[in-house]
Amino acid sequence: MLRLGIISELGSGEHLGFARVSFDEVGMVSGWLSLPSFGTKTAKIWCPVAINSQVACLMDDMCEQGVIVEALWSKTDMPPKWAKENIIGIQFSNGAMVLYDSEANELTVEAPDSDVHLICTNLNISGNVNITGDLLVSDTIRADNDVRVGEPGLGVSLKKHMHPTAGTGSPSTPFPPS
Repeated sequence: MLRLGIISELGSGEHLGFARVSFDEVGMVSGWLSLPSFGTKTAKIWCPVAINSQVACLMDDMCEQGVIVEALWSKTDMPPKWAKENIIGIQFSNGAMVLYDSEANELTVEAPDSDVHLICTNLNISGNVNITGDLLVSDTIRADNDVRVGEPGLGVSLKKHMHPTAGTGSPSTPFPPS
């Protein structure tokens, strides 16, 4: 039978992934019930549920065995302001968010007070990259074409700029020649 309850205790150690649920209408607290997940085998998806979250449970008639099916929205725990039919996302307790808007074809990662780490063998980006802020590189920067400094069309080309030769006033090509 379907029962609505409130998470009263979260498991740890051997009970990690389980919770106890308080069923006020029958005045009891369940044993350890499995928390819901979209993946538990080859793809493991962990999304913690907080104490005092309202949940739907499928329980036997005596409420001795069952499973937590899902956490539920309520007047206390409303959907986030960005929630719309075309947006899938996750918002963390510190305000950081990862959102995908299928109507706008836009993936947004907002973590203004956090560090973001991408760890991989190669990071391949196709498209223009815009950076606002400083760029720190701890190894080599290589450009297959040119590096330009300054306004587009007005800036200085690393590949094409010239230096006057000392004493002669004649320009020379940069060293080493390209």
